[in-house]
Amino acid sequence: MGLGLAPALTGKGKGKVFCGAVLDFIEEKDPGIPIRLSVATFNRRAIRLYRSLGFVQDEFFYTDTHQFMTMIKK
Repeated sequence: MGLGLAPALTGKGKGKVFCGAVLDFIEEKDPGIPIRLSVATFNRRAIRLYRSLGFVQDEFFYTDTHQFMTMIKK
């Protein structure tokens, strides 16, 4: 599953509420399960948001054009 915020809404402080609602839903359906995501390493704003929500860096991987990192929230 991929999630994204409309470009017109980025940079306006809405990401934490949006991602928080998604995390609340996941945690309600599967309490206690670790949550893993992948994010492009150039996306510093998203990485900062995920860290503020309790995610920690895990591994890196590469595609033909970009580097990504996985992050986990336990």
